[in-house]
Amino acid sequence: MTASERDYKQSQGKDLFVKGFSLPSISEITGVGIKTLGAWRDDGQWEKERELNNIRPSEIKKLILQYVIDIKEGRRPMHKADDLSKIAAAFDRLNDSRKRAVYTMESLDGFSQFMMVLAGNSTGKKREDLLELLKNSRMYFDKYVNELLQND
Repeated sequence: MTASERDYKQSQGKDLFVKGFSLPSISEITGVGIKTLGAWRDDGQWEKERELNNIRPSEIKKLILQYVIDIKEGRRPMHKADDLSKIAAAFDRLNDSRKRAVYTMESLDGFSQFMMVLAGNSTGKKREDLLELLKNSRMYFDKYVNELLQND
């Protein structure tokens, strides 16, 4: 594989890992061996980035809803209302193209997970076709999200 192909596959692998995919799943999608992906993960500190990118709008919503449930059931909330308010306000201050990129990424992640489950429940040619479709479409999804972020 050429250096540019390696760089692209490494970037694609990191993006998938940060989004929650396992190394075996990433290996199937990218065609890169699990040991190579593991080395890239360790060298590039992918775990740390996964943690940093773990909070999404849906997670903010869950935190706020859990706060309400805790109050309703008489429990002391784990987070302060002021902290949750600041997090929600920070998200609201993001401009529209950034928000659209975040929501798009969540949708694409959901679609990718859906396709992985379909592929995982399939065998033979159908499984290969689904994985190939995911590989090909993912490249264009990533380009679209990058374009949204560049228009930020």
